[in-house]
Amino acid sequence: MTSRLLVDKIEGKTTANTVEMPSGSIVQAVQFHRPGKLGSVPDNLPGTSSANVQLSSSSFVDVISKTITTKLANSQIYVTLSVVVYDGTTNVRAKTKVLRDSTQIDGDQYGAYAGQSTMASYQVFILDTPNASAGTTLTYKLQAARASGSSSGLSIAYGDSSGGSSASLTLMEIAQ
Repeated sequence: MTSRLLVDKIEGKTTANTVEMPSGSIVQAVQFHRPGKLGSVPDNLPGTSSANVQLSSSSFVDVISKTITTKLANSQIYVTLSVVVYDGTTNVRAKTKVLRDSTQIDGDQYGAYAGQSTMASYQVFILDTPNASAGTTLTYKLQAARASGSSSGLSIAYGDSSGGSSASLTLMEIAQ
């Protein structure tokens, strides 16, 4: 015989929002996702008027970002990120960093490094421990810059008139 538990809502015994989650439980997930497209230009990235972010200098620029407001104190945030970097005029050379608010939690001098006209996939998987109290809003973002060279063709989260790649940033709060 199997047991079933059917509920519509779980609340704390004395106060709502005080149910203890077992360590390792996913409390919530939020995502920025720009779907890839075939045969047409993908949607613009938020805060831009383009499907791409051009990396024309060695100065870092924002690529994509997403916020999450913690439901529990001292939870961890699992960060996954995926974009494509492309340069049709020279070798792909991009440096990257991932920030939580203004704190760098990951960086890579060779975040995207490939031959000319190569679609280089850049992916990150980070289990971050922000030590934040419940109700804290955290902003995670990818920044990128040209690592070398002077080509004006280097872009990240690539898209053109023939289509484009997907770009995503997912944040999952994990109970501790």
